[in-house]
Amino acid sequence: MTKNKKRSSASTVAKASMLAKSGTIAHDEPPVSDATFPRRAEAKRKPTSATSVAAQIRRKSEETANIVDMGATRLKQTKLHFSNDYHDIRVEFPGPDREPYVLDLSFLGQAPNLAKPLAEGFRLYGVGKRQKTIMGRRSELQVGFLAFLRESDLLHITLEEFDRSLWNQFKQWLDSKIDQKHGQVLHPKTRSVTFGALVAVMEALKSAPEFGRLARVAFDARPNITWSYVETRTTPRQRLSYEALQAIDNAVAKDIDALRARIEKSEQLLQKGSERLAAGDFDLSDLATCAAYIAQNCPEGLPSPTVLKKCHPELYRHVGFNKKAHTILRLKEILYPTARDLVPLVLFLAIESAMNPTTLFELEWTDIHPGELLGQPLIRLGGTKWRASEDPLIPMSAARIEPVLDLLKRLTKLVRKTVSPSLKDRLFLFYRYHGTISAGRGLGGDDRGIPRSDGRWIRSLAEFCENHGLQSFKLSQIRATIGDEIAFREGIVVSSQILGHKDVRTTDKHYVSDGTRWREAEWLGNAMLFMERWFRTDGKIDPRRRRLTPRMDRGAATPGFYCFDPYDSPWPTQNKNRLCAAYGRCPSCPLAAADIHDPGAVALYLSLRTAIFEAQGQIAGEAWLVRYGPVLMDLDALLTHVPADVLEAAKRFDVTLPAVE
Repeated sequence: MTKNKKRSSASTVAKASMLAKSGTIAHDEPPVSDATFPRRAEAKRKPTSATSVAAQIRRKSEETANIVDMGATRLKQTKLHFSNDYHDIRVEFPGPDREPYVLDLSFLGQAPNLAKPLAEGFRLYGVGKRQKTIMGRRSELQVGFLAFLRESDLLHITLEEFDRSLWNQFKQWLDSKIDQKHGQVLHPKTRSVTFGALVAVMEALKSAPEFGRLARVAFDARPNITWSYVETRTTPRQRLSYEALQAIDNAVAKDIDALRARIEKSEQLLQKGSERLAAGDFDLSDLATCAAYIAQNCPEGLPSPTVLKKCHPELYRHVGFNKKAHTILRLKEILYPTARDLVPLVLFLAIESAMNPTTLFELEWTDIHPGELLGQPLIRLGGTKWRASEDPLIPMSAARIEPVLDLLKRLTKLVRKTVSPSLKDRLFLFYRYHGTISAGRGLGGDDRGIPRSDGRWIRSLAEFCENHGLQSFKLSQIRATIGDEIAFREGIVVSSQILGHKDVRTTDKHYVSDGTRWREAEWLGNAMLFMERWFRTDGKIDPRRRRLTPRMDRGAATPGFYCFDPYDSPWPTQNKNRLCAAYGRCPSCPLAAADIHDPGAVALYLSLRTAIFEAQGQIAGEAWLVRYGPVLMDLDALLTHVPADVLEAAKRFDVTLPAVE
């Protein structure tokens, strides 16, 4: 016989909430529960906990439905193209609000029996992914699984033959593969990623009606891969020295001043030319009039000579094709920025925000959010970081960043009209001075938003370094340097918050340099030695407090003094390579120094003088005279050099030091 227990109000509500949750998931209907709610609970909960949970689940279901619909739409827009001999295999992916892009998968034709299922799995996997991710998977399949099949003479196998034995052979092949560049076996991380590309494609293929059953069998046959140290990065990102970062910041300030002067001069020229055009003066031999004419009549950019000759014959006669004409380069300098012009502005924001380079390049004006913090105006800089679960939002001083943003807006005003719609809102736009294409460009990605390494940025950054006599560096090193400096000064937790890392381990692995790790170890060792000395001296030399003066040298045996080598004390009773514990004797030590201009330090000297006098009652007269007579004389001599105003300020402090021994 089971004894009934009285159920509490809280447990009754919790049970009803769980029933509601399970009922809603299974039937998408309001839950029906036989739980009896006490009237007291009913009076407090409006609505009930169960109703709230049900409402949340319904909202989540609606959101999920929308996501599924969007994915289904993208899947329908994705197409596979096969030639009869499998020599031409292409997959076409849609881009949101952009033209579709096509990837070549013809290498799959080497394995004719697997070409179609692998291509279909790749198509399903790539839906909704960025092209950078998809291209990475394509490369991993090509140099990984297809190379394995070719070298193992297994290009003839079919999907039915995809079993545990084949997976294990692929793993063994990766374990023995030699990296041609370094002459060593592949790093465990590389092996894991290459193996994972095939796993990802097979997992996606499970949803294909034609190959789903065989794909599930193949996917379930995969072994559990446990390569050691897969997630361990052996070396952090290379950082710059603090002096190098300061030199870059100084060079940026100089470039921005020069850029501001050039923009003001160009604006004055265009204003003068616009006024002449408005007055009916169309003398294009005048530089200002010619530049203003181009700005008004060629919003798509300065056309090529062929188009210019056909559509603007009068302008053609005055632009760069005879000795009296204005050079095209000079006109473009007035109208449009180059990638080199953008370098100081990009570096300024990189130093101020410590933002990821790709996120920085793809910043848009809609990512800039003005606001206030504690009554002070600020700007929150957003953006998109594709690898992160949350996009960054970095607060910055409005007074510092607004002038630079205004300069950037003025600089890119005309080139913004020449770019494609997908780039209209970008912060960083430039114009190519050489070539026949009149449209502007954006840093970090082309018109489809495909991230890539822009050669113009690399060349422009190298030119910036050459102009200012700087050592060459990469934009990513600025973020690494700032992250490491903050980790060194404020700790790794603060650094991870500044860099926008969700997990502190990310900061520790990738942004803390070996130098910072050694310094942290040194701090820990010093702290242990300081505490050991504190214990040996019965707390007289206390390293835990700074004793009024924040600049106190913790290595010195007496508070307020500085010590040039606390591990090599000249006092007879002290041991070499151990922290000096000669408390109270620093005034007579040849390795000690004093700050007579710091009232806090002088207050400690006065307190030490009192402590020495008070020790006469604890130390025999002759012993006290031998030990501390010379020290007292040296201390008095030191105090005679203290300025009168500092001495008066020091006497306001009430400081008591332990008695000497």
